[in-house]
Amino acid sequence: MRKLKVAIIQFAPSSYEIQNNLDKALFLIQKALEQGAKLIVLPELFDSGYCVEDKDKHYALSLKNCKHQTLKNLLELAKKYQSYIVGCSIEKERKKLFDTAYILGKDGLVGIYRKIYLWANEKQRFAHGKLYPVFELEFEHYKLKLGLQICYEIGFAEGARLLALQGAELICYPAAFGKAREYVWDLASRARALENGVFVLAANRSGKENSKLNTQELFFGGKSKIINPRGEILQELLEEEGILCEEIDLEICKIQRQSLPYLQDLNIKLHHKTLQNIYTIQSQKKE
Repeated sequence: MRKLKVAIIQFAPSSYEIQNNLDKALFLIQKALEQGAKLIVLPELFDSGYCVEDKDKHYALSLKNCKHQTLKNLLELAKKYQSYIVGCSIEKERKKLFDTAYILGKDGLVGIYRKIYLWANEKQRFAHGKLYPVFELEFEHYKLKLGLQICYEIGFAEGARLLALQGAELICYPAAFGKAREYVWDLASRARALENGVFVLAANRSGKENSKLNTQELFFGGKSKIINPRGEILQELLEEEGILCEEIDLEICKIQRQSLPYLQDLNIKLHHKTLQNIYTIQSQKKE
């Protein structure tokens, strides 16, 4: 038996209000931990707020600095409750900024994922990530392989597929997904679970902020979801702030992959050859 209680935190961070955002997140995390959650996922840029484009450098954190207020507080809870917390913040590494998801556990930083596919004005703010890592989390009686993607990337089936092919059983999507395209969020989140036989924790934010690059008011869709490998929604929030908490059975991944053997039947060699041909053709067009 490999049963795990997971949780998603949904709330409405505000631009620049890092202490208030952190206080709200910690309050909700504490409640989830008291319900027995051993893996908790927060929304994208939950601490700084999403629209801090004019002060990205100021709010960026180094994941090597465990004394930073965001990391320090999350680590204290992860250690106290012997749990894992997935956060997502602006990260600084040397002279570059990234939109980065990270996993914190009782022993500190477990791993990081830097957003590869940047949405709209994010291309002006952040560098692109370059890796699709899968992380092994240790629990009392078993291990779990987990993958990370961020927001817009829920529409890139290739990313989730690459994680599943490396053994991921659960994929977390910290997000600040817009309300205008919530139909994408609804459909793509279920599709990623079904086609890969994985659990999906789709952790979106709610509320609104004003972009500092084009003065546009952005409305975020909420609708965080816990989805099983059959593409079925186990729990979902609407736009309200709150917590989703659910015990999942990881053995369902194996059962579903036997029932629908997409990963087993995938012709990786053919896909690799076709992608090479496409890359060659596109490179020639650019010359």
